[in-house]
Amino acid sequence: MQKLRNSDLEKGLFEAYSSAATNLRTWLVAYGIGAPVLFLSNEILWHALSKAQCAECVAILFLTGVFSQVVIAIVNKNTMWFCYFGEYKISFKKTRTFRLCEWVSEQFLIDILCDVTSIACFITATYRVFRAVIDLK
Repeated sequence: MQKLRNSDLEKGLFEAYSSAATNLRTWLVAYGIGAPVLFLSNEILWHALSKAQCAECVAILFLTGVFSQVVIAIVNKNTMWFCYFGEYKISFKKTRTFRLCEWVSEQFLIDILCDVTSIACFITATYRVFRAVIDLK
């Protein structure tokens, strides 16, 4: 892993990224939990989903979207801890675990895939709910 320069611009850009990443993850998890609660607590929506026989599919899509966010949060948390530990205890940098975590920390595609998975699941589930409500009328 290449050492960072820690310029003011770099710090500012990272803070902006970190804030956006946190906001997106929070929004995705909130939507992934909140939307199903709304569907379950609204009698008309629940009736529409039941009649369309897509309640199970919608539930699986929302759970998959939230699961994707939980997985990437766990991966990032543990990866960053091992990277931190390698900076704290220099001898740890020679281990396979450190090298693997350092590599994972540089693979931004993992984060992108988890975010796209969540968004695709939520869009699909929401569309199915709208479709069920429209077909009910």
